[in-house]
Amino acid sequence: MKTIMNPPGVHMSKTEIIRSYYDPKLDADLPDFGKLGWESAEAQELRFAAFVDNADLEGKSILDVGCGLGNLLEYLTARNINTRYTGVDILPRMIDCARDKKICAEFHCVDIFRENPFGEKSFDAVYASGIFNLNLGNNHDFFLEALCRFSHIAREVIAFNLLDHRSPNKENEYFYFSASEIVDLIESTSCKPKKVQIIEQYLQNDFTVICKL
Repeated sequence: MKTIMNPPGVHMSKTEIIRSYYDPKLDADLPDFGKLGWESAEAQELRFAAFVDNADLEGKSILDVGCGLGNLLEYLTARNINTRYTGVDILPRMIDCARDKKICAEFHCVDIFRENPFGEKSFDAVYASGIFNLNLGNNHDFFLEALCRFSHIAREVIAFNLLDHRSPNKENEYFYFSASEIVDLIESTSCKPKKVQIIEQYLQNDFTVICKL
């Protein structure tokens, strides 16, 4: 297996790394899953299912961090799960595309790790799909920062997915975690949830963590 080294753009800011990854995809004639860097629509939905099938979301308020094009809300709607959904993303183009779909939701272009507009325990659930996948050069620090921010905002559930270190097709631009490492990182913080659930085997390169508060 390849060792994951710092990306070529290690001196770039987090936002610059993210923009340089997504802008070419947004410019291309791709389906939503391709614009977001997922391998297929099915894989994207399996990630959503790992969250939705393991959390009671009916009637709950959800903050989707790194919401991209609003596909989680479309997935929830297709499954007749009624929620109060808010999506945030740091890329204006993502938010513009999500708003252009005219779906019933709030979308905001904001980096909640720099300027958080949401108060304590503002949402029942906070979800993040893919925001830890790019190799930012400081992924462990970013994860710990995100966990504390999510714990401040969420009342009941925090959920996120990560790339698995056992992935057979590692690439240097991505960052990979192990489930045991994540549990240790969570335990090292003051934001200790009541229960941590690790969901694996829905994809060979991915796992989901659900924290019950």
